[in-house]
Amino acid sequence: MQKPLIVRISGGGASNLSCGARIRSGGTFLRKNFLEKKGFTLAEVLIALGIIGVVSALTLPTLNAAISKKVRAEQIRTVKYKFTKATEKMAAQGLIGPYDSTASFVAELQKHLKIAKVCTSSNLRDCWPYDTVTLLDGKEWEISKTQTGKHLKMQNSDTADYSSPNVGIITGDGTPMILSYNKKCEPLDATVKSLTWSTEDNKPVTNASTSCIAAVFEINGKKRPNKQNEDVALFNANGLGSSCAVELDGGKCFGSAFTPTPLTRAECEAQKDELGIKNCYYDNDYWAGAVKQCGGVNNLPTMADLGKLASAIYKGNPSVGAKQDVNNLAYESGTATSLGLPEPSFYLWSGEEYNSYHAYSRGFYSTYTLWYYSNRDYSNIQAVCLGD
Repeated sequence: MQKPLIVRISGGGASNLSCGARIRSGGTFLRKNFLEKKGFTLAEVLIALGIIGVVSALTLPTLNAAISKKVRAEQIRTVKYKFTKATEKMAAQGLIGPYDSTASFVAELQKHLKIAKVCTSSNLRDCWPYDTVTLLDGKEWEISKTQTGKHLKMQNSDTADYSSPNVGIITGDGTPMILSYNKKCEPLDATVKSLTWSTEDNKPVTNASTSCIAAVFEINGKKRPNKQNEDVALFNANGLGSSCAVELDGGKCFGSAFTPTPLTRAECEAQKDELGIKNCYYDNDYWAGAVKQCGGVNNLPTMADLGKLASAIYKGNPSVGAKQDVNNLAYESGTATSLGLPEPSFYLWSGEEYNSYHAYSRGFYSTYTLWYYSNRDYSNIQAVCLGD
């Protein structure tokens, strides 16, 4: 006959039920835990840590990049804001301009903005923490070559003249800047007591008191990446780098092609001596407009230059004389575009005048190139200006 099961609670008290019980069965005592303690195995812990590591590896770089971008944006905004507060003080006192040079402007700016160091155009590197900046196209730009406003991609016009030598400064908080001043800057209306501020992220950044200054500045010191639009920022500037799109033999270089704005006959007559134009006739003189935009006939290519340009864009670099037609040429798509020029067919003005009605030009086609003396009122002929 089977013996009855006897359960004996040791220690007494309800609390001891949670600790265990002695069970007697067939004369044998067994100990049983009523509440078993459960945990993770080593393998489970390792798998969880591995998952955490993978997730961290995937998310942390993105998070760090986002944080760095936000910090840079705030640093850039702060530099612009401090600079603008100084020019706002100048504007309130009627001291924003015009000045005859960037150096003259900086001499006044020093009275309103703490500047630790000033560098002339001949020693800009002394006001910049390293030699080269990586541009948007990946090319390296020597900062010491940022000599005038054209190296900040600023265009001269009836209301703008950025031809004065640039000036480098290091502000009181250690920010390196290179400044270019518009010598044709018009003074702000003295009756305007409060200038409207533009904002970024609902924070004030700048106002009209800086409209006559173009600048590039650095927020990261010698630390990398030393790259435009990252730690190298522009202020009212259109870009950074050379104005040269194509370089010819002998070191001559020209900027990208553009369609000129024509001059009226009256405008041509009024400016022809200054620009080197001999005769005026048309009321929509595109050639004279090109001459003006380039700053004179000597700043447009000669016919010999256009021949060399033709040689540069055709396969095998064939010899093309100043006034020579060449046929049976081979053109590879994209070559002209890489030089800042349109794809064939296109036409370019030279700076050489034929008479009141005509100027010399060259046409570039897919299999041949021709020279012309073209009507100066032709709107389909583009121009390139002499660069650095």
